[in-house]
Amino acid sequence: MTANSLSWKKKAWEVIKQREDDFRDLALDILNHPEPGYQETRASKSLVKVLAEEGFATRQPYGGLDTAFRAVRGKGEFPGIYFLAEYDALPGVGHGCGHNLIGPAAAAAAVGAAAVVEETGGSVGVIGTPAEEYLGVEEGKIKLLRAGAFQDVTAALMLHPFTQARVLGSDLGFIACEFNFHGQAAHAAADPWEGRNALEGLIAAFNQINALRQHLTPDVRVHGIIKEGGEAPNIVPDFASGQFMVRAADTDTLEDAYQRVCDCARAGALATGTTLTVNQITTVYNTRINPVLNRLIIENYEQLGIAIDPDPYPMAASTDFGNVSQELPAAMFFIDSHPGGIPWHSPAVAEASGEEKALQAMVQGACVLAGVAVDLLSDPGAVADMQKEFHTHD
Repeated sequence: MTANSLSWKKKAWEVIKQREDDFRDLALDILNHPEPGYQETRASKSLVKVLAEEGFATRQPYGGLDTAFRAVRGKGEFPGIYFLAEYDALPGVGHGCGHNLIGPAAAAAAVGAAAVVEETGGSVGVIGTPAEEYLGVEEGKIKLLRAGAFQDVTAALMLHPFTQARVLGSDLGFIACEFNFHGQAAHAAADPWEGRNALEGLIAAFNQINALRQHLTPDVRVHGIIKEGGEAPNIVPDFASGQFMVRAADTDTLEDAYQRVCDCARAGALATGTTLTVNQITTVYNTRINPVLNRLIIENYEQLGIAIDPDPYPMAASTDFGNVSQELPAAMFFIDSHPGGIPWHSPAVAEASGEEKALQAMVQGACVLAGVAVDLLSDPGAVADMQKEFHTHD
């Protein structure tokens, strides 16, 4: 930390505190108007409006996505420190993952850091990333990466609601796919021998996957649903479709497990005389942990006088933030926003995402984000250490 950085942080934190009510109101508005992935029109426009009013240069659509955006302030391109905003909801559950807190926290952090960016140099901004939740299509950050939306980003930072304040230690990557079985329709009573039952092929695939589980490492998760399985019970189904997700703690294990799951589907097709087509929908990579950024996050919690568990958290879930972290230095941390023991992706999380505990943690997390940004903007040594750590594992 340089001699001026703490004073710059205090200025950034004061700006966030002065605007706290606005960011709280924004979080509540997003909570009360939940929008699923790629439909987050109200949320994204609200975030852009706030940032534009603070003098940020904004672009929306961005990266070819209508509900993605970019907002930036600063007199120099390097280092470019960007906060990632999520704001998508879950169908039928609303903000059962607390994403209504992530976008406003990113905006608050950017407004705070922008208050000192003319003094520190560099640039600070927000990239709005829609559709983090997997809903059967490729996620927003993956599409934005392909479009080159992160090319001038030196570091990407994000927070996520949780029941503890922790830095991320590990997570699960996943591959999502669709298995489509094609058979032959026939009368289920009069001449079933003329048919080839596509649904039985899919059910056989499920059974083979269940038999496979015993031989997978404990970190691997496989889960799926039947999307289509026939039209009527007296017709042998000539088409059946299932969607599956395979998760694992490292890329090699993930690829191996996915191929074995595909073999289970092929076995189901072979056993039932049906044919199989496989549609690989998306690949979400494991998050690449940057210990330098994790250390700065913990230090800023301590400087703010807010408790944080210093032990990195091993998350048994997945995020497309992992794909960003594979391309550039990045870090995500968790805020203590929800009561312990709460079931995630549930209406209970959505309800708690508007309570005082959540809103207070959001503002605190925004201050941490802004503090880390100031560390990087004001200290070339910290940027060099961060980049060295990233390239060490190339």
